[in-house]
Amino acid sequence: MSKIVVSVFVALTFFRLLRQFDIFETHEGRQLSRRSSWIFALIGAFACSEVCNAADITRTPSAGGLDIIQLRGVMNSGDEDVFRKIAAESQKALIALDSQGGSVKTGIEIGKAIRLRGFATVVASNALCASACALTWLAGSPRFLEPSSKLGFHAAFRLVDGKASESGVGNALVGAYLNQMGLSENAVVYVTSAPPEGIEWLTAAKAKETGIDFEMPRSDAPSSPPGAVELPNDPLAAVVGFYGALAVADGETAAAFVIPDKRGKGPFSEANIHAFYSAMARPLTVTSTTRLSTSDVRVGYEYKTNAGRNCQGRADVQTVYQFGRTLISHIKALDGC
Repeated sequence: MSKIVVSVFVALTFFRLLRQFDIFETHEGRQLSRRSSWIFALIGAFACSEVCNAADITRTPSAGGLDIIQLRGVMNSGDEDVFRKIAAESQKALIALDSQGGSVKTGIEIGKAIRLRGFATVVASNALCASACALTWLAGSPRFLEPSSKLGFHAAFRLVDGKASESGVGNALVGAYLNQMGLSENAVVYVTSAPPEGIEWLTAAKAKETGIDFEMPRSDAPSSPPGAVELPNDPLAAVVGFYGALAVADGETAAAFVIPDKRGKGPFSEANIHAFYSAMARPLTVTSTTRLSTSDVRVGYEYKTNAGRNCQGRADVQTVYQFGRTLISHIKALDGC
């Protein structure tokens, strides 16, 4: 059983126990009473640390001698160590990527390990590989991309070891990595010039123009890479994950819960998230969640800034189901904070 499945099971068990002891109200929406908000905060932190902040990395040996190493979910610090240990068991491997992004440093470190071992990379059918994941994919030798997959680059990374970074520094770090991968000058300019708001999607025409070579997976290959895994549509889990990342000022993880086309903008900016939520005398905690519809959630929260400002706020969060996962598309603050 994967670590994500185990973590979800444990988290759901906590929720069931809370309902059993009447901590949650029983009406639709399951709004949390304020006196029990600290318990909700504890569960949110647990869920984010165990589920939101770890990619699921597995290795499947094949009879033909080519192992399939799958990397799914948000990439975060520590995943590079897990990947290295798993990759050390393979002499020849195809790295199948299905990740909405996360820590760019982790994506780069995994990419370095892939290039060192001469592994191939692939974004399989209907899978998403954005931001940090796209940098990892560039390390493949060769690189494969299915026509139905989506691969996109975000602006040069905003955080270095958890600290806000100037875009010039980010570009230099990413540029050095791309040079290590042997990419052309045009490719380096293309990747480091990706928009700060949204995603630059790689197309066949753009790949040819920039010299980012890739191949289509062969239909007659002995071991076809697995396609994207569709997770259940779960707006509450996406909201808890997003706000759990805000609580620890993790802008990269928070952005991974946002639709790719809106990343880097306003409240969805990795740098802005880190700068604002790291300046807290009392970190953000979620006090309530109410399911408003099949896609919308109202969340209550509170925090206190280092400047002494207290906030007890609410927001309506809209979600959409894209790329086999629930992502946040819009947030409307209701109480001015």
